[in-house]
Amino acid sequence: MNAAPVWGRPAPPRRAADVQLVHALVPDLVPWARTVADEWLDPDELRRRDGFAREADREAFLARRCLLRAVLSERLGTEPAAVPLGPAPGAAGRRGRPGVPGLHFSLASSGGHVLVATGPRELGIDVEQVPAPEAAARMARVLHPAERRRIAWTRRSRRPAVVARVWARKESLLKAVGTGLSRDPSLDRVGAGRRPAGPLPGWRILDLALGPAGEDVRAALTVRERGPARYSTI
Repeated sequence: MNAAPVWGRPAPPRRAADVQLVHALVPDLVPWARTVADEWLDPDELRRRDGFAREADREAFLARRCLLRAVLSERLGTEPAAVPLGPAPGAAGRRGRPGVPGLHFSLASSGGHVLVATGPRELGIDVEQVPAPEAAARMARVLHPAERRRIAWTRRSRRPAVVARVWARKESLLKAVGTGLSRDPSLDRVGAGRRPAGPLPGWRILDLALGPAGEDVRAALTVRERGPARYSTI
């Protein structure tokens, strides 16, 4: 395996101690990804790379995908090119989301940050860059009514960070349950306060701390509290 950049391994929350996390920055990954992409990625992944018009988007895709293959190969004990990425079962797979037998995983990227979570139970992870105030106002309009009220009561200067926190929680949940944003984000109340809410039985949402490197983003992990399953999705 080609030498890879060193990436961070944040400690998971206590209630998700069986989950392994990896945190990296796209600019740190790109030079390495360029050297391994043609060897590791399959023809479909390379076509997806070539479908991006901007070079920066092509390189970010390579960085994310090569990191994902490196992490999964480590967990599965196989070479990165041999990781059996295929369509996830059910509706998630029909929307193009991949899965691997025997391991649950989720990937998220925003603001140059990339997060990968792997574990023995269903999970979803998300990271959201703190938006500009105008974008935060637009993002807040489609949230749960209780979340919109809490954001409206928040001091104006703090609203963008709160909106990012809510969206990270919400998207981690929707990834974990397999719907993604095909499910209306106004339906599930994940909470806009300091502690996440528990909108769906059997699932737990946990905020993630990424340290000084993550001050411009908010991140969250959702895990199933009980019951095994066979696959996970991005």
